[in-house]
Amino acid sequence: MQIFSFIMALIMTLVPFVGRDAKNPDEALLNVSIISDTHLDARFPGGKLNLERGLRDMNKFDNDAVVVVGDLTNYGDEASVKYFYDIMRDTCDAENWVVATGNHEIGHPEEFTNEEARQNFIKYHNEYTGQGIENAYYSMDVDGYTFIVLCDQSEDNWDSCDIYEDQVAFLDAELARGTAEGKPVFVVCHVPVEGANGQDIIYEDGGLDEYSDVVKSTLEKYENVFFISGHVHTGINGYISKELFDVSCVETENGVTYVNLPTYGIVNRYGIPWNGMGFQMEVYEDEVIFRARKFNTSRWYGFYEFAIDLV
Repeated sequence: MQIFSFIMALIMTLVPFVGRDAKNPDEALLNVSIISDTHLDARFPGGKLNLERGLRDMNKFDNDAVVVVGDLTNYGDEASVKYFYDIMRDTCDAENWVVATGNHEIGHPEEFTNEEARQNFIKYHNEYTGQGIENAYYSMDVDGYTFIVLCDQSEDNWDSCDIYEDQVAFLDAELARGTAEGKPVFVVCHVPVEGANGQDIIYEDGGLDEYSDVVKSTLEKYENVFFISGHVHTGINGYISKELFDVSCVETENGVTYVNLPTYGIVNRYGIPWNGMGFQMEVYEDEVIFRARKFNTSRWYGFYEFAIDLV
């Protein structure tokens, strides 16, 4: 499958789709750039240059927000967490940053416990954004649209995401609030639910495991819910891979749309493998559109555009 996906990626790289005809992005109610897994390390400048190139490209869209879906760093060390926020402050023009923690922030740092790592994230997030969050899971409204950020609550795991009852209750309450007027709500969680976007094929142990069912059932109580994840380092893929292998980076199941992001900072597999990839998201009255883009080279991949109807 990986060889087939790589060949398809090469073909799609050469196909001259521009992907800008269906809607005029200037008329969107919300414009958001979404990436995941930047994997920065303060000791090495390559990641910084890669992210800066992408952020400068995102600035062209006059974004309402930029979303980063966890694994901001390689090792979750304090210097690298600060490094990430320094780059965002110096390069990102969007006023709103929706930032999630990943397993590389919570569990990987050798000098921190998991709780100390969460508090370290909260400290820098508040210092640089002024948001004043009290937990590493939180919600924020961007131009009237709700973004709900989930996080790992484990005490000693290093490569998982435990979501306890208090966070599920928070998710439920924020979904109810955010969807009350029929608007879409965007849930940001580094780790995907079990089986979504081909997770079980790509990374067998890379889902929410025992917490998946309760998260899915909570999401499914509401309409127009989008669950945005990263973690499994899947390349951009879609219609062909969905038909052949049941793997797609955007898919809808039981009314919930699941979006899985490629890693921005490292090469990917099972799809377009290049780094620097993500989605430009546009919200309209009747639909939400995800357009695949290689932000660090300012290139659209028009074959991979997904339009999700709102109800």
